[in-house]
Amino acid sequence: MDKNKKIALAVIIILAVVLIITAVLNKDGLDQRKDMLQDAKISIKLDGEEVSVATFEDIKSVGEEEFEAVLDTSNTEPQTFTYTGVQLKNILEKYDIDLNKSKAVILMAVDGYTVAYSADEVLQEGNVYVAYKRDGEDLLTKEEGGRGPYQTIVASDQFSNRRCKWLTTIEVQK
Repeated sequence: MDKNKKIALAVIIILAVVLIITAVLNKDGLDQRKDMLQDAKISIKLDGEEVSVATFEDIKSVGEEEFEAVLDTSNTEPQTFTYTGVQLKNILEKYDIDLNKSKAVILMAVDGYTVAYSADEVLQEGNVYVAYKRDGEDLLTKEEGGRGPYQTIVASDQFSNRRCKWLTTIEVQK
């Protein structure tokens, strides 16, 4: 076997080992996020450190609202739905997290998908919500073919491409 083939084989083996190690290390995090999704809990973090775990009752207690937003998927026409949820800024305020001193709010779904919002857009009144009902019905879980139990919605987003369904983690970065 020539030198280039040996180097290529060594690189492939190293990459395979790294992939396996990463998968093993991330399995615990994925299992934890699945449990949180099943229990309808959201981890609240500040600069990577968990400050609390919000339950459904905690979330509802900050001021449930109904709001309208457009849902425009790649295989449906845009439709306006009435959602029930709470403003993300109110959840963070409950846990004494000051967005005025923050740069971004990162939201993570059970499958690892993340979306980032600026602190300014989260602070905008009636803009960023954590929703748990659509047209009066609970958002179904991933296993039930739904987008819940929680989904973030930017009400001002006409194309609904900045949503985070199956929300499990909210992290504020300073």
